[in-house]
Amino acid sequence: MASESVIKKIVWYGGARLGGQILQRIVATKKYDITFIGRKERSEYINVPEGIPIVQVDLKDHKGLVKVLTGADAVVVFTRFGPGGDLDIVQLALINAAIEAGVKLYVPSEWAPDTAGGNAATVTRIGPNTLPPTPAIAAKRVVHNYLLGRSAENKIDFVSLHVGNLLLNMSAFSPMDINKRTASLGDGGHGLISVSSIDTLTKGLDSLLTKYPKFKNGFFYICDGETSLQRIVKSFQDASESKEPWEVTSFSIAERKQQADENMRNGIYTWKEFAGVLTVPFTGGLTVWQNPDNTRLGLEPPSDEKAQKVVDDLVQRSFARGYLI
Repeated sequence: MASESVIKKIVWYGGARLGGQILQRIVATKKYDITFIGRKERSEYINVPEGIPIVQVDLKDHKGLVKVLTGADAVVVFTRFGPGGDLDIVQLALINAAIEAGVKLYVPSEWAPDTAGGNAATVTRIGPNTLPPTPAIAAKRVVHNYLLGRSAENKIDFVSLHVGNLLLNMSAFSPMDINKRTASLGDGGHGLISVSSIDTLTKGLDSLLTKYPKFKNGFFYICDGETSLQRIVKSFQDASESKEPWEVTSFSIAERKQQADENMRNGIYTWKEFAGVLTVPFTGGLTVWQNPDNTRLGLEPPSDEKAQKVVDDLVQRSFARGYLI
């Protein structure tokens, strides 16, 4: 007989595009008592399901945050990752308040590439397949290191969930135009990348929450399977009325990152530099999970069929909207 979950009350931060979708699915499980918190007016959070309490918070008000978090078993965060997003500042405020409030588990805002550097070619996850230090991922590594330090002091537990490429905002990393039938692919788009669906992310998060404290203080990697940018382009070709090949060009991922790094060293940090660095993990092969945790978390193992379904869903949504989403 399965033991009852320790995590019952959750405080949820972040309800934009991804956070809102996952929140709706987690709410649908009817396993948790969830309170949503955010810095904006309540009316701004249109993705929060009906019946979920919404509390406006000031992240600079430590005592106020502690009060809101008191009684929660877990804090789950989906916050903006990018220039000016203050991801580290936001989360350090939440972590410190969670510690004082006695929260058991903190789930940081991750949900994509291996910014932690825990995925590698060995079972010990120490190896070459990690993203070198860069300002573009510095905020996330600040959070990782802080949680590692506080968990070692037994002040709070954490789980960090990495899900490969969700195929969101693809144009930022590999520009594609489904109307002009053109694509610009990093290194020709031949490298494999792990991909995941929103549903798989939801199941992985739900598993980590329900299986706590069996799984804690670690980095977990899940995916549906592997694909490539070339396969994505072919899927768009096959699904369109015209089966004519796309015009595909290639750019150097390494050169793109070198230019982004140089700009950031000179104090230039925009979305262009952000994308220039993250093209490496998003489409350059560093999101191929060497030892995915699907089975450990009770999820179906990765497969080519599941990966293709993720791609097909992207194709269908993009054609329905008239542009690559």
